[in-house]
Amino acid sequence: MLKEFSQLLGPLRLALALVLGILSALAPFALAPTSYEGWTFVTTVIVPALVPIFFFVTLLDVLMSAVFMSSSTGEHRAKHRKVLITQSVLVGLLTIAWLPLFWQVLNPAG
Repeated sequence: MLKEFSQLLGPLRLALALVLGILSALAPFALAPTSYEGWTFVTTVIVPALVPIFFFVTLLDVLMSAVFMSSSTGEHRAKHRKVLITQSVLVGLLTIAWLPLFWQVLNPAG
């Protein structure tokens, strides 16, 4: 089933899904105080900067899948629908994982 799923997504979407999974898993570590040295720099500065980039890249992929799905029929339409659902779930997971940090950043307690 995993092989079938990876063939459905293709190598680039599979890599994107892997990156989104890693970014989602690193979300709790980003709530630590910002540090500019060591591995904490990666989780508190670099990874939060990458999240919006991959968020919008994935939304663009969802949009393009919807466009391709609208102009295809049969098996290709089903493929694009599965890709659209998969990418939407991954965007939702990324949003849920990172919402606490971005909410804290955008609404500072003054």
